[in-house]
This record gives sequence, structure tokens and C-alpha cells, in this order.
Amino acid sequence: MHPNSYLQTLWRLELKPQVFVAMSFDPRYQARFQNVIAPAISAITDNGVALQPYRVDLSKSGDSILTEINDGIAHSRLVLADVSTVGKDSATGHAYRNGNVMYEVGIALACRQPHEVLLVRDDNDRFLFDVSTIPHKTIDFTNVDKAKTEVHEGLLGRLREANHVYDARVQKAISGLSGGEISLLKYMASLPATNAWAKRNEGDVTGLVSIPRLLDKQLIRVVGEFEAGFPAYQPTPLGYVVAKLVEGGLRKIRADKEEGEQIKDRPILAASPFHGKRVEDDSVKGGGA
Repeated sequence: MHPNSYLQTLWRLELKPQVFVAMSFDPRYQARFQNVIAPAISAITDNGVALQPYRVDLSKSGDSILTEINDGIAHSRLVLADVSTVGKDSATGHAYRNGNVMYEVGIALACRQPHEVLLVRDDNDRFLFDVSTIPHKTIDFTNVDKAKTEVHEGLLGRLREANHVYDARVQKAISGLSGGEISLLKYMASLPATNAWAKRNEGDVTGLVSIPRLLDKQLIRVVGEFEAGFPAYQPTPLGYVVAKLVEGGLRKIRADKEEGEQIKDRPILAASPFHGKRVEDDSVKGGGA
């Protein structure tokens, strides 16, 4: 399947505990994969699960292999590409890199963030301008132990960066929630992550405003329809994390005493930036990535 068609129809937020490896399948590179790349990946644990190296089986062909490449790049935790020089141009003498690998790098850069991709190479030839800004390492693969350590540390760095960005995305989602969205998320958090739910009265303000906002933020998705005709919603992985954090409790702020005396007569609570009483710590309680 063409990459654009795949990403438009089959891409999902879920990531598998694996690292997609794009590299030459020439037998001369097999030892590099078995002795350096694969063990460097397998030594990494993410959320209690060991990551596994994933390469597309060359025995597949045509649409099958393209679909598997797309799926692997889109849904692996990270993408590692060995873009080492594979030869010299006979006319210019310039070094060139494996075309299939660079094709996969192009797909990765189209559907993944730069911090989720790591490029490695064993040469000092001029690097391609188009990918020069992507994190990359020059590695001496003949020194197996050192190479394994460098690949391992490089992937750990990408994983830490990805986690920082994910945490920032979670906090950004929380900071933009409305009261109606918070109510829906708390309800969603009370259900198992795989449960579908529906808003019976889609005509109320919460349904008209909050559900589309949660869909736009990719915190929920439509998974079907109940027999009664209501759309069936389910949290995305990001949405469930946000829901559990909201359920655990947002930071509580106490109104100033001066304002508190007028609360009964006014619909607005206020706390001055200098005298507002913070009941809890700034961090959000409960939940976890």
C-alpha cells in the first residue's frame, strides 16, 4: 500500500514495543545487525517491556512488503536507520547510500517526529543535506562492544527525548481542558481503557462542545455505534493517560479571604497571584504515562 494511503487509513496512535531497523540486507551487514544493533535494542526496557528489533522480511514482495514497512515505521517505538555509504558513483566518485534505506528514512520523517528517529553510519563521507539535521551518529562497527554501547546510548537518548515530548503533550492537553471536558474525562477514567461509551443526550452543551474538542485533541476516537444509534467513543492511549491524571485530581487553588466573603453573591472565584492559597502541590496527582 502506498505510504500516503496507509497513513490516511490505517495509522493509529498505538506504538509497539519495538524499534524499526532500516538497513541493507546484504549478507555483509548481517553480523552488524546480530552482534551490535539487535542486542543494543533488546537491552532497552520501556515501561517495563523490553524493546525488540524489527526488520521487514525480505521474502515478502510487492504490496505486502510496502504495507509492512509502513506499519513498522508508523507504529514502532523508535526508528533506527543505518545509512552507511554502500558505494561510489562511477562518474563522479561521490559516495552514495542505500536507496531502500533512504526511502524508509523519508517515510519515517514524514510520519514521525525527528526525536523518534536515529541515524547511524560507519563513514565520514559528506552527509546528505536533507537529513543532516536529524540526530545521527558515526560508529565504528568493527569495535563491537563500543559500537553496541553507542547504539544503545543513542537509542536511550531518543527514547528520553520522546518521553519528554510526550509528557509535554500530556500537560498541554490538561492545560487546555474545559469544565465539560474534565467531566467527560473523569467519567472515562472510571471505565476500563478498552470500554466504549456514549453520550446519550448529544444535544446538551457538553455533548455539542466537549466531545468535538476531545476528538480534535485526539483524546477520544469513534469506534462504532451503539444499537440505540449513539456514537461509541473510546479513549486513545494519550486520552486515557490524561483522563487518569484528571481523575487523580488537578491542582486545588483556594480563593482569597477577601474574595471568599463575596462568593455567595458572585459566580466567579478569584485568587490573587501573591496571596492565593495552594492546597496541593503544583504537580498533577495520580495516573501515569
